Amino acid sequence: MEKGDSIHQDRALGCVVGGAVGDALGYPVEFKKWAEIERRFGPRGITRYSLSPSGKALISDDTQMALFTGAGILLGMTRAYLRGIMGRLDTYCRYTYLDWLHTQEWKSRKSDCRIDSWLMDVPELYSQRSPGITCLTALKDLEAEKDVVNDSCGCGGVMRTAPIAILSYLHRYKDGDLEGCDMVAAEAARITHKHPLGFLPSAVLNDIIMQIMSGEADEGDRLFYIVEKAAERLPAIYSGEDGKTYGELWPEKVSQLQEILKKAEDLANTDLPDHEAIEKIGGGWTGHEALAIAVYSALKHKESFEDAIVSAVNHSGDSDSTGAVCGNIIGTLLGRKAIPEYFTKDLELLSVIEEMGTDLFTGCIISERMPFDTVEKVRWYNKYCKHKWEPMQTV
Repeated sequence: MEKGDSIHQDRALGCVVGGAVGDALGYPVEFKKWAEIERRFGPRGITRYSLSPSGKALISDDTQMALFTGAGILLGMTRAYLRGIMGRLDTYCRYTYLDWLHTQEWKSRKSDCRIDSWLMDVPELYSQRSPGITCLTALKDLEAEKDVVNDSCGCGGVMRTAPIAILSYLHRYKDGDLEGCDMVAAEAARITHKHPLGFLPSAVLNDIIMQIMSGEADEGDRLFYIVEKAAERLPAIYSGEDGKTYGELWPEKVSQLQEILKKAEDLANTDLPDHEAIEKIGGGWTGHEALAIAVYSALKHKESFEDAIVSAVNHSGDSDSTGAVCGNIIGTLLGRKAIPEYFTKDLELLSVIEEMGTDLFTGCIISERMPFDTVEKVRWYNKYCKHKWEPMQTV
């Protein structure tokens, strides 16, 4: 894979923008029952944005945290390029997730506190968009240097970890070893969510996206094959924290995740209306249900970005999270160019989201041995070393 490959760039941007689109479409109907959604928006449910008074399609905490995931892993990559050494990729997310926590507590960036991401210079991120209680509580404990203890299997882990797959595939993290990269994605979710069904879905999502990035899904029903291979690989992944395979540690939970993914595949081969099929999977409030709903919608509508995310958000459950994860998958599969303009022109923070996607695609462009002799290199240094950002100038 060449870094200049336009197909991979299109897929990387499709992943991050697609996730944000699914999130923003589903956010206004999160917590609403299907009957209420149908009554308000019609027989297909919500198909276009419900705009805020400012005229924007607002992103939720899902996209916020996905951006901070991207900032964390790029912080780690930059450290490796400048110092020749780095910790495991997910460990840097601990720092940037604390930055996200502060955006939920502060009104603007503070000058006397530790900052680890340039996103702290984006004013719109200082907004509470239904943040998950598990994430908030866990990160407050982490900031206080307490052990994070919970048994949460909520979807707040899987909805934020897709950027890890993009960076891992494009830049050969762990030499591209799928099991090793899947573990890193799971551990990033495990920072806050300690129940296996709260973090194992991130391993499967990572596997699916990396396989799609490789071109595995480009023909026929290969997406079904990709999902099956990701689920089959799950038991053999070694846990970075526990030193045993997932299959040895949590056999029942691994089987439960595999079974719900198989159910999603089977339902995608039926003629059931989407909201009825999704109801048979669940509400998407847990990690495994959210992933399964996203997989169902992507499989059922693998040729249409719009149909996939419309399917994923129109149900009685966690619509923004299922929309975000489906958007990650279908956006990677079909690419940024397949996302209709009516889903991007009013999307909040589109330029920031695309800037993150571009950074994930290019990877670190500076090193300890090269001069910072271009505008792009100086901008990278400011963002990932000084944690300073300004909007890019448009001509």
